[in-house]
Order: sequence, then C-alpha cells, then structure tokens
Amino acid sequence: MGAAAASREVPSPIRPGDPARLRAGWVSLLAGSAICAGKFSVASVTGSTALLSDALESIVNVAAASLLLYALHVAARPADRDHPYGHGKIEFFSAGVEGALIAVAALAILYHAGLDLARGPHLRRIDLGIAVSAGLAAANAALGAFLVRSGRRHGSAALVADGRHVLTDVVTTVGVIFGLGLVWLTDEPRLDPLVAIAVALSILHTGWQLVRGAVGGLMDEADSSLLARICEALEREREDAWIDVHSLRTFRSGAVQHTDLHLAVPRYFDADSLHDIGDRVRRVVLGATERAGDVIAHFDPCRPRQCPGCALRDCPVRAAPFAKREPLTLERALRGDEKLEDGAPLPPVEARP
Repeated sequence: MGAAAASREVPSPIRPGDPARLRAGWVSLLAGSAICAGKFSVASVTGSTALLSDALESIVNVAAASLLLYALHVAARPADRDHPYGHGKIEFFSAGVEGALIAVAALAILYHAGLDLARGPHLRRIDLGIAVSAGLAAANAALGAFLVRSGRRHGSAALVADGRHVLTDVVTTVGVIFGLGLVWLTDEPRLDPLVAIAVALSILHTGWQLVRGAVGGLMDEADSSLLARICEALEREREDAWIDVHSLRTFRSGAVQHTDLHLAVPRYFDADSLHDIGDRVRRVVLGATERAGDVIAHFDPCRPRQCPGCALRDCPVRAAPFAKREPLTLERALRGDEKLEDGAPLPPVEARP
C-alpha cells in the first residue's frame, strides 16, 4: 500500500561481472588440478589410504572449481526480461553441488578405509609422503586464503564456499600428516585407515555446512545480522520525516543485494520530496549492506494515530502533540504490512481476497 520509490543498482566496487571473479575461478581450477595430481602421485608411491582419502577430496576440489567457473560466467550476465533479478542465484547452486560432491568423496574414503582395515594396509616411503604432503598443504592454504579473500572482495558466495572447502582440505591434509607421523613412530599401519575414517567424517560435516548454506541462499533465508545492520543504519541516519519502518526484507542474488521496506512519511509530502527520501534511504541501506544492489521504499502516508511518535516540527496536519519516537528496532522493522487507519496487521498477500 502507499506510494513506492525504487532505487536501482548504483556503482559499487562489487560487480557481478567483475573479471577478477573469473580470474579467481581459473586460479582455483588450475592450481587445484596441479595439487590433486601431486596428491594422487604421493598416495600411489606410499600406498596410504589416508593419503588416498586426501587425494579423493582434491578431485572434488577440481570438479567444484569447474562448476564454479560456469557459475561465475552465468552470474556475470546482466538482468534480463526472463531473469529480472539477475543470474546470481546460480552461485548458491554451485556451492550446494560442491557440498554434495564432498559427501560422495567422504563415502568413497570410508569404503577404501574399510577395505584396508579388513585386509591390512601395506605402507612404504612414509617419510616421503609426509614431506610432499606438507608442501601441498602449504600450496593449498595459499590458494584457499586467496579464494576466500577474492570472494569477499567481489561479493561471490561461490568463491567463498570454494575457498573454505580448500582451507578445510588443508586441515584434512594436516590431519593425514599427523596420522602418518604416528604410523611412522609406532610402526602400526592400521592407524592409516583409521585416520582416513576420521578424515571422511570431518569432510562430511563440511559438505553438510555447504549444502545448508546453499539451500538457505536459494530459499532467500533471512540474514538476521544483515537486517540488524540495516536497522542500526536507518536509526542512526533517521530524519524527522521517517516516522516508522516495517516490512523490511532483503535477499541476495550473487553479488547483488535486494532490499525493500515500508516507510511511513507525512501524508502531504509531494513526489519530489518522496524521491529525495528514497535516494537517502537507498544510500543508508546500501552503505549497511556494503554490496551493489537495489532498494525499494514503499511510502505509507501517515495517520493521526502516529502523531505522538512523529518528531517532525511545524506539521500542518498534526492531530496530537509529539510525545516519544520509538527507535527503529529489528523487531519493529520486521513486522508485516498494516492497515493505515488503525495499524492492524494485514494477512499475507497470498491470503488476501
């Protein structure tokens, strides 16, 4: 209800089509492929199931990096008639598939570890395996840190997810090295498949976290911390004419943040005044999200019931003196649409006649 002003995407250092996002994707694919090849080589030389488990997880890294590149290319496409909010959602899909691939790798690791426990492992050149794995772990750590940093800088959920997976792979490799060290010191080869089982359970947890985050993004799950930052920014920059805020919502599509809200303003304001307010609200909201995006402000005309909470001076239609202005808390901002006259909650749109 009420008028609405839409503020479309504004220049920002975070752009869905930023070539740096694609360059980071290529770095992930090429570096990941080289590291994966190294891990399989050392697993073959040593006969270690734990090292094989580490290599199998790296296959997932390579497959996920390939999917990541595709997702980044699609996400870079501008909004069109069929996709008015852009193509950025595919990045959540990419992260979800990566989580599923991790789970498949974990099951394969458990299978190989079970076979080794049953028939007894045959290890060799453990010292070489430890040395080479340490070098590969260092390379992976540098790659993972680069991907997470690039993803945050350029607003890519897929890059961040890929980087976190790579960093988890580093932790996995460190655990494998520790296990091989115990095998070397104790001369107990059955520790090797036991380490592999521990690795599998760890990466299963990582896969679940990636899938859970991707599903939340695809379902436009509310980001309470982001909504709280928006509320704090609106309260901090609040002007006298910003009487009340409700129906605040925001969702992310790739690098772009979409936000809309209802703002009660004096009912006698003209279109020029509302346009200026819309621009100021846009700057405040985008400053809080720290991403490119659009902001839609639906303007609700004030009613006499709101006069005691309106701080606007010299109001020509004031029906009651100003008493106290309620702060724009998250709870108030998230309440749904209301009837203008009495503020009674309106049913969801799909339930209205």
